[in-house]
Amino acid sequence: MMAAVLLVVLAAVLILILVIRALTFRSVKEEGASSGTPPAVDEREVARRLAEMIKLETVSHHDPALIDFTKFEEFKALLPKLYPRVHQACERSFHGTTGILYRWRGKTEGPPAVLMSHYDVVPAEASLWSKPPFGGLIEKGELWGRGTLDTKGTLCGVLEAAEALLARGFVPERDIWLSFSGDEEVSGPSAPAIVAYLDSLGIRPALVLDEGGALVSGMFPGVSRPMALVGVGEKGYLDLDLSLSGPGGHSSTPPAHSLAGDMAKAVTRLEARPFRVHLTPPVRQMLETMGRNAGFPLRLVFGNLWFFAPLLKLILPRFGREINALIRTTLAVTRMEGSKAYNVLPPRASVGVNLRLLQTETVEEATAHVVRAVKNRDIKVQVVETREASPVSSTTGEGWKKVRGAVYATWPEAEVAPYLMYAATDSRHFCAISDCVLRFSAMPLSREDMKLIHGHDERIRLSDLADTVRFYQALVQSL
Repeated sequence: MMAAVLLVVLAAVLILILVIRALTFRSVKEEGASSGTPPAVDEREVARRLAEMIKLETVSHHDPALIDFTKFEEFKALLPKLYPRVHQACERSFHGTTGILYRWRGKTEGPPAVLMSHYDVVPAEASLWSKPPFGGLIEKGELWGRGTLDTKGTLCGVLEAAEALLARGFVPERDIWLSFSGDEEVSGPSAPAIVAYLDSLGIRPALVLDEGGALVSGMFPGVSRPMALVGVGEKGYLDLDLSLSGPGGHSSTPPAHSLAGDMAKAVTRLEARPFRVHLTPPVRQMLETMGRNAGFPLRLVFGNLWFFAPLLKLILPRFGREINALIRTTLAVTRMEGSKAYNVLPPRASVGVNLRLLQTETVEEATAHVVRAVKNRDIKVQVVETREASPVSSTTGEGWKKVRGAVYATWPEAEVAPYLMYAATDSRHFCAISDCVLRFSAMPLSREDMKLIHGHDERIRLSDLADTVRFYQALVQSL
């Protein structure tokens, strides 16, 4: 009897603790918020200049023979015409195949900042677009074209901010480097070349900011406040080729088990054995920030992750592909090859597998997981391309505070949350020379907007483009 009473008392105390923590787990505007009227931006003029960039088809291909490098040279020549003050005030140099680097000298010595973007774009199939993908058409408050969101839009925002501030006689406190590559979409050599150059100068940036998360609304249940998701790390990358070899032959006399059939079984086993769920520090911080801005039921859960984490690991994967990708190493079968003819047994059958690795798994560990899961010693597993997950940047340092303050200055109603990037950016190379590498595409993006990135009908609202400029102006003035 006494034991039962004790259990009831302990349960009541636990519930009381959980509720008290949830009630006190509220959003508090952190330091770094900026007051005052945002600067005026002529969004039509900004859009006109971005349209000129969009018209240049700086399309990347993995096969260099398919790249029209004259467009990239035309892009380099266009920038001084669009931004004459930047080119008068800043030193410009070229690195790698397509890299452009500006040095905007500051008043004093000290660790500089690096603002990044890329100006290459993925191919666009014009027949699937409603407007010409490289027409630079401005219509009904939107600018259409490949690269408006990814990422000529942010490149434009950086240069527009610098041009406007230079017109007012502004000089940054410390050096600011503007780093633009033209081969990010194919993991090209330009960003590594820029990093190597900065490293040779002994440059150790206090902040590196590249594309990444965005200002999102309505993406998380129970959270109505806009959330600025700032990437503090990137998942790793692993391509594997799984193959089986055999005698081949005529399909009229097939064996009991074909190579393709055995590979299909391996794929089924792989998809039935996903990687374990992990709430990494960036994701925990993101969930806590979401919880502070949610209704009571979610505050109760996210305010007590120490208690509810096991439950969340079971529930979160059901929230959709994006959430699932944040909490586990993912595996996707992306290629399948067998015979070229219907009546020929293939001498080799293979599948290509792409994995995106959490910081909790190394390339070696992920490869071993795949080997164990397929349960077929005859299947050859070959590593094609790899990179480990990036280090995770701190959310307590000055770099984070500067970015957070610029968000508050541009979108006062927003909250800022850490975020883990599951796609790759050029910024990963800068982790070799900086401890603060952040990833934020300074624009509002809805679910529908995100589908336009690498998709059809990519476009940006002129009002959002103006906000991108305001963000970079606020950030540069704080550096």
